[in-house]
Amino acid sequence: MARSQAKRLLEGVEQSPKIIFAFKGIATIGPSFADEIFRVFANAHPDIHLTPLHANAEVMKMISRAKNAGN
Repeated sequence: MARSQAKRLLEGVEQSPKIIFAFKGIATIGPSFADEIFRVFANAHPDIHLTPLHANAEVMKMISRAKNAGN
């Protein structure tokens, strides 16, 4: 999944206090997809709580890498 797909997924959700991403059945996500959601969007909207749900180890690895980028 690409950064552009993540941006489309996030369109119009800025008013939500919590966003749940259900990864059931998703084997992997790309680093740019994870980065756009869990670093770029998260840093731009610190008041929004992002929750990955049903993510396997590979998906969680990409999410963790994105969250820790720049630290």
